[in-house]
Amino acid sequence: MSKTPQKPKQPLPAPTNDRLLETAVDLFGRKGLEGVSTRALAAVAGTAMSSITYHYGGKEGLYLATARHIAEKIESGLGPALALLPSIDKIKPEEALPHILTVVDGMLGLMLNPQSAAWARFIVREQMEPTEAFQILYRHIFDRVAGRVIALVEHYGNGRWSREDARLKVVSILGQIVVFRVARATALRFMEWDDIDPVHAAKIRRAVHAHCRAILSCNIADLP
Repeated sequence: MSKTPQKPKQPLPAPTNDRLLETAVDLFGRKGLEGVSTRALAAVAGTAMSSITYHYGGKEGLYLATARHIAEKIESGLGPALALLPSIDKIKPEEALPHILTVVDGMLGLMLNPQSAAWARFIVREQMEPTEAFQILYRHIFDRVAGRVIALVEHYGNGRWSREDARLKVVSILGQIVVFRVARATALRFMEWDDIDPVHAAKIRRAVHAHCRAILSCNIADLP
């Protein structure tokens, strides 16, 4: 007796919270807090407007939750790289460079990942016109991640530069990475690339590593 073939199981829909947050990342990033209505958020997420009030207290609460969601995603993406970092007191100053480059590689991989495009739109808006959400992003991303890099750069300097100069070096290091996400269209046009494939990504990595070494080899105070 032949068995009746079973229909393949349909994937379960994402939980309401996840759908709302992913929708919010996209819409808030494209249009900002004031440019998105609660009705539009609910419609795109496929949920009731009341669920936004129930879960987040309203659109403003969802906006802040979106910032936390993005911060958690970035922290998670950088987790493997950060987990490899040793305690500063366990390495010599000259041993810090490979660990700085480890974080650089983690950040670069995140910025070249298409998933980060929606996050970047949200973050750029907060850079231009900071709200309470900026404080969330700063604490969870810039303070924690950049803080680790700053500590390594200061350690690598071994007294050769000031704390302020160490921070300026880190801004320069991270800036050359972030440009491939926040100014991706310009970078592609300038490089005459249609997209960033693995070969291009490898070239970018080599260039970024070379620039990092150059940035860390000089003392800003000695420059004209």
